[in-house]
Parts: sequence; structure tokens; C-alpha cells
Amino acid sequence: MKHLVGIGILVGTAFVLRFWLRTSLGLDISIHDTYRVVPLRAIVFWCLMGTAIIWFLVFASVAIRRHS
Repeated sequence: MKHLVGIGILVGTAFVLRFWLRTSLGLDISIHDTYRVVPLRAIVFWCLMGTAIIWFLVFASVAIRRHS
């Protein structure tokens, strides 16, 4: 149960920061003489969501293996 609470907190934090964080900081990516700017809030959002997904997959595989 504590794993699901932790995953929920990560997902909730990701969404709160996605819509609440207003910053002009970003990551510049150069592709063939064109610059793309990825906002910092998008980077933080996807890092937190990726961590939550990996945590859920590890938790689910351990739970399935334990009950089999």
C-alpha cells in the first residue's frame, strides 16, 4: 500500500508542477541549424511521470511474483 501512495504522490506532484510552475527557463536543443526550446516544467513533469511508471512496474512485477 505504501508503494501505491508513493506513486500517487509522484503523479500528483508532477501534475501540480506542470500547471503551477511558471518559469521562462528551458533546455535549448539544436537540430540542423534550428533551435528548439523545451520548457523546464515539461522536463520535470516527464521525469516524475517516468519515475512513477518505473516504480509501478517494479512494484507490480514483485507483487505478481510474490503471489504466484
